Amino acid sequence: MKFKTLAVVAVLCLSVFSCSEKNNSAPEVNSGIVMSTGDYDSDTINLPESKKAMEQNFKDVPDSDNGPLISIGNVTAKAGEIAEVKVYVEGADLNWSSCGIHLTYPDILQCVYPENDNMFLKYKAGVASEFNTGIVAMEWKKESTPPAELTENGLGTMFFTVMFSGNTGQDGEILTLYLKVPEDAESGTVYPVGFYYLATDMFRNTDNDSSFEKYAFEHMKAGTITVE
Repeated sequence: MKFKTLAVVAVLCLSVFSCSEKNNSAPEVNSGIVMSTGDYDSDTINLPESKKAMEQNFKDVPDSDNGPLISIGNVTAKAGEIAEVKVYVEGADLNWSSCGIHLTYPDILQCVYPENDNMFLKYKAGVASEFNTGIVAMEWKKESTPPAELTENGLGTMFFTVMFSGNTGQDGEILTLYLKVPEDAESGTVYPVGFYYLATDMFRNTDNDSSFEKYAFEHMKAGTITVE
């Protein structure tokens, strides 16, 4: 059953990239950026179409006073080392059943793959994903035509999805992904790692509560990788 579910998740992951590529050339905007309160100035990254789309996608959804808080940890790594990018959630313990989330990072960093695998990214499941029925993580490669506003700002993108049977997602670390720091990176360099929203992204429970999902995406906290 787990392997069947994992296959479904893989199809979902691929369909998100496929739809995103089509939307990139369409006249309407179906993507959005979420870079809320990280330890860097998100205003220096100009993604107006994405921000506008985020508002459009949730404009008719009622606000909630509380909900899931998804964040990326702030980490350090030396030049040439592999940084551990950890994604966390709190405020949703045993109350979420699936997620599909895009992360952004400066494209000078390199995604890390398992040995003999150039399709799915290396990852480590955290306690929040303990009861998962499938996890997939992928890089949105340039040949697959990411949104122009990302590439024009020198941003790469990776995507992960986690699925559960029922609301068995917990609080804590969802997963760890890995980015390699350039060999010639200078000490003190700070690389932002943020969130990128597409209309097909999700953070849901079995109630399909749109306000729950809206809160999750509107309150995301970005992180950083700082070179030692």
